[in-house]
Amino acid sequence: MASGVTKWLLHKFTDINKGRMNEHILVMQKNTGKSKAQIYLALFLSFLKRGTGYTDFFRGNFLEISSKEKDTFVTAKSFYKILAYLNDPSYTMVIEDKLIFNELYKCYLGRSFINLRVADSEDFKAFIKNKTNVFAKDPVGYGGHGVKKIKVSEIENADTLYNELKEQGLFLVEEEIIQHKELDKINPSVVNSFRIITLYKDGEAHIINNALRVNQGEDNVIGCTKDLYFSLGEDGRIDSNVIDDLGNVYTTHPLTGISFNEIKIPFVKEAFDICKTAAKKIPQVRYIGWDIAFSENGPVLVEGNEYPGYGLLQHYKLKNKRTGHLKEIADVLGDEMKNIKI
Repeated sequence: MASGVTKWLLHKFTDINKGRMNEHILVMQKNTGKSKAQIYLALFLSFLKRGTGYTDFFRGNFLEISSKEKDTFVTAKSFYKILAYLNDPSYTMVIEDKLIFNELYKCYLGRSFINLRVADSEDFKAFIKNKTNVFAKDPVGYGGHGVKKIKVSEIENADTLYNELKEQGLFLVEEEIIQHKELDKINPSVVNSFRIITLYKDGEAHIINNALRVNQGEDNVIGCTKDLYFSLGEDGRIDSNVIDDLGNVYTTHPLTGISFNEIKIPFVKEAFDICKTAAKKIPQVRYIGWDIAFSENGPVLVEGNEYPGYGLLQHYKLKNKRTGHLKEIADVLGDEMKNIKI
């Protein structure tokens, strides 16, 4: 485990996006009045002590909180160890592979799909018949990468397309999700993604955080562009600030101009309930980030993540909190936290 964590930290250190890091440092400099040299030093020392990446450091507002408060935040180093304890790797493939996931959670998908690993071209042609749009996906892709939107009316040769998709590893083809009109009011260009985090303990799945992610622009895939984030209560109302990754706060959507205080998303409680039920199907994978879409008929599962991003859940600007996601995990685990050597 120690060598695994060391490799993880070295990867994080060598894989830094220097342009993005400098953007964050400029914001911290503006917010605190500290020099770049002071920020770089504090960031480096925090990395050595806590395994804190620059985004962890920024989102936790580490320049302005106490050491005790810092202890409540998940970092790249601690999250690796937490999930190694909570999620049995013998079962994570159920979440990692979207085709396996879709089979297990078929009743919560709200859409049809086909598996090109086993389906032939005739099966594929029958599947796309009478559909307007379908989405082809890499079953083990993540972050919106490896997703291709296909307009069925523009397909020139279905056999050729079938072979191309298989060659590209896009073995999962899904029916389009028709998003609820209340979400379209925010941004109609994409199916917006609602991340719900569950933590399983003693036969119960607990919702410990959530964030709805919406595109700022007209891109039709979420997660590959500059997004906005906010959390929702069971009543569908926004219960946090609406922020971007740099902590800028928005009162209206840049594309549609809708005021965020007018938003009420339907089926949020139902989405929470689906995720709690779904989590109980794989008790061996105790910490899962579920992605939910809201259709006209209710919430539908998009995918699960056995290693979901945690950063925006503990962004200090989201709810103006001085404690982080580690506290939310510890509040559920209780004394069991002592078993995790962070």
